[in-house]
Amino acid sequence: MRIGSNYDKIEWKLFNLDLLEPIGFLGDLIIAGFCFCFAYKILKMNTKVLFYNYWRWFLIIFGISIILGGLGHLLYNYTGTFGKCFGWLGSLISTVFLEMAFISLYPKTKVRKILYVISYLKLVLMFIIELLILSFGDIDKNQALGLIVPSINSFIGIGFYAGYFGYYYQKTISENFKYFWIGVLVLVPTSLLQIFKINPHQYFDRNDLSHLILILSVILFYQGIKKLPKIDFAKSLD
Repeated sequence: MRIGSNYDKIEWKLFNLDLLEPIGFLGDLIIAGFCFCFAYKILKMNTKVLFYNYWRWFLIIFGISIILGGLGHLLYNYTGTFGKCFGWLGSLISTVFLEMAFISLYPKTKVRKILYVISYLKLVLMFIIELLILSFGDIDKNQALGLIVPSINSFIGIGFYAGYFGYYYQKTISENFKYFWIGVLVLVPTSLLQIFKINPHQYFDRNDLSHLILILSVILFYQGIKKLPKIDFAKSLD
C-alpha cells in the first residue's frame, strides 16, 4: 500500500499499441455497463414522468463520459491530456440531468422554474470556465487543473441535489428517496482516496477502488428509482 504517492502506471502492449492503465479502463467499462443497463430498465418505467426521463439521460451520458475518460487514460501515450478532456466535459453535461430530475419534483412551480434556470446557467458557466482552463491552463504539467471544475460541479449537482433533495423528498414524498442520499454518502470516501492518494496496490490503486465505490453508488441510485414507480408524483406538485 502507498499513501501520499502513486504507483507507476501499468503499461500494456496490445496490437502494437502502448496502452496505459488497462485495469482502470476495465473498471470504466463496468461502470458504463451498469449505467446503460439501468437506463434501459428505466425506459420501461413511466416515461411520462420527467424524473425518470432525466435519470435515464443522466445514466446514458454519464456512461458515455466514463468511457471517453477511460479511453483518454488508456490512449494517453497518443492523445496526451487532450484525450481526457471529453470525459471531463461529458461529466458536466450528465450532472445537469441529475439536477433536473430532482428539480422536476419540487412542489412549488415558481421555485421549480427558478431552480431549472439556475441549473442551466450553472452548466453554461462551468462549461465556459472548463474550456478556458483547457485552453489557457498548463494542464499537461498539472492535470489536476482540468478536474477542478468537474469536481465542483459534481459536488453541487450530486452532493446537493441527490443528497439534500433526496433527504427532503424522503420526508415529503417517499421513504425510498433515502437511497439517493445514502448513495451520496457512499461516494465520500472517493474524495479521501484521491486527496490523500491512498493506493492499496499497483494493480488495484485509488482509481480502481473509487470505481467500485462508484458502482455501489449507482446501484443505490437505481434502487431508489426502481422503488418509486407506483407513486403519483403529480400529487406532490402544485
